[in-house]
Amino acid sequence: MGKAFEILRPEGVTTDWLTRALQARGIDATVGSFTMDVVGTGQLGETRRFNLSYKGAPPTDAPTSLVGKFSSADKTAAESGKSFGLYKAEVMFYQQLADRARIRTPKVYVAELDETNDFALLFEDLAPARVGDQMRGCTVEQARLALKEAALLHSTFWNDLELAKQPWLLVPEGAQAFYSTELMEQAWAYVQKTYPGRLTAEVVNVCDRYVRNHAYWNRPRPLPKCFSHNDFRPDNMLFGGPDGRVAVVDWQTSAFLGAGMDPAYFLGAIFDRETRRAQERGLLKGYHDDLVSLGVSGYSFDQLLRDYAHYSFAAIAVALTATMIVKRTDRGDDLFMHMITGAAHQALDNHALDDLPE
Repeated sequence: MGKAFEILRPEGVTTDWLTRALQARGIDATVGSFTMDVVGTGQLGETRRFNLSYKGAPPTDAPTSLVGKFSSADKTAAESGKSFGLYKAEVMFYQQLADRARIRTPKVYVAELDETNDFALLFEDLAPARVGDQMRGCTVEQARLALKEAALLHSTFWNDLELAKQPWLLVPEGAQAFYSTELMEQAWAYVQKTYPGRLTAEVVNVCDRYVRNHAYWNRPRPLPKCFSHNDFRPDNMLFGGPDGRVAVVDWQTSAFLGAGMDPAYFLGAIFDRETRRAQERGLLKGYHDDLVSLGVSGYSFDQLLRDYAHYSFAAIAVALTATMIVKRTDRGDDLFMHMITGAAHQALDNHALDDLPE
């Protein structure tokens, strides 16, 4: 997609900008006016819904609304999005991979990034599908549908070493992108100081041991590897769309890394502990069966279980560091503690601590 659209703030969007976005996609319509609503919590970006009114009678393919995503208005969050390459990763996914990834994502109208990593995205509004909520979690059926989408994504780019050579793509040296041992130690110290009493002693012990052994845990992993979403959770999914599929959004942390990340990250905190224990093996078996049916070979279910256990710690890393790098909100605080707790229980129940040196 060529450089054709200015990178705007939400309040700078105009009828002309929206009209040109539609016409670039072959929709012969002119936007006469629009209203704008806030969407989501905006911890790393600003998301808005644009409700469109047209001049004259629009064609049948003209949307009644579109969703735009822009750099955060919060200085700390915007700097994190730019310096960590999060904004770039999302724009490049929509520019380079979305059309062939097979996973359900919104159709994109604008995907622009400038030399400072400021960005603007405009895409299909999937309403009446509703955004999920990590704190409420999923039904078992919703989890199954989400993992079917994950299998589509992962199988498409399974061991795709040509993709891994792309200069824009993040290919971590270790098990997980972004999170150095130094950062993990700083984040864990910050969480203990800032959120006293929010985590149980059992969870604190898991976090202590993980952070102490982070360098070992984060060592390079062998193949298989695949393109992963890496923030694969209900807040980044839309459920109940007309096609019955789960749509996945927010590709800021996407990267090419070891298999098992997305299923582990997803299942860690969407159920209460007993439900996860009862359901996770069956859900993982369904995901593995889908991988095989989609052409993945040489990857046993036992290996998936080992990779799943390894990546049960990944949500701890994400949530710990997020407390320092995103705009702070009450819901964010609750969410991060919820994710840390769920992942710690997941690690315990899958004996992941056994793979750490001490």
